Amino acid sequence: MRVKCKLPRATYRSLVLVCFLMALLTGASGDPYERIPVFGLPKKMPRNALISAYTHEMAGADQLLAKIFGGPGAVAAANSFEPTGLSNQYPLYRGDILGDNGIVLTGHLSKAMHLYGSFDGRGETSLYVPAGFTSHSGSPTTTDAAVTFFYPRLGNFSNVTLAVFHIANFTISQEGGRVRIGTVGGRGGSYAFYKHSHIEFYRGNTSLPSASARQRLRIDPAAVFGGASTTARPRKATSDLRTSE
Repeated sequence: MRVKCKLPRATYRSLVLVCFLMALLTGASGDPYERIPVFGLPKKMPRNALISAYTHEMAGADQLLAKIFGGPGAVAAANSFEPTGLSNQYPLYRGDILGDNGIVLTGHLSKAMHLYGSFDGRGETSLYVPAGFTSHSGSPTTTDAAVTFFYPRLGNFSNVTLAVFHIANFTISQEGGRVRIGTVGGRGGSYAFYKHSHIEFYRGNTSLPSASARQRLRIDPAAVFGGASTTARPRKATSDLRTSE
């Protein structure tokens, strides 16, 4: 006599979900920049994106920036792409897109970078800036916990203002040739699944420019410390796609 065993619907759904997550994890690459996202389905690129793929050159630039600005385990996103390990509620591509009217629209990570403490955006890491600045603003701003630093020379450029947003535990101390300024995940970047700091570079001694002026003053982070910009292209930006960080 055969005995039939019928699982409760909730238990069956849980088993299916576990199998799905195991399949995603076992299919992941050893390179953290190539992994399939653990949460949800793989993310899709927008059809009107001006950059078609995240390249090995971009990965190298991001890894260099993570070493400059973060502690062990830090992950940088400076070439229009977020890490794929973030939850699906955050887009993969945040660079320039082509509008329906043929005008290039500027993305949140166009000539800007994010710094995370881990590949999935949940971790914490110390936040550093290069030594050599001659002045900086005072306490972090009350809105986005931002501090600016002015450098007569920074990487490949002269007269650069570095702006770091979402600084937690702000304090300035020298550590091994770098300057520690706190940790990632300050006001505006402290969400449980999206703990990060946002970093921008501006031409000149600008302090913190107005939001409308930042795009024309920005310098590509990949160009500051590396060779030629990995995302450089002619732009005619008329709108900013910036969303809440």
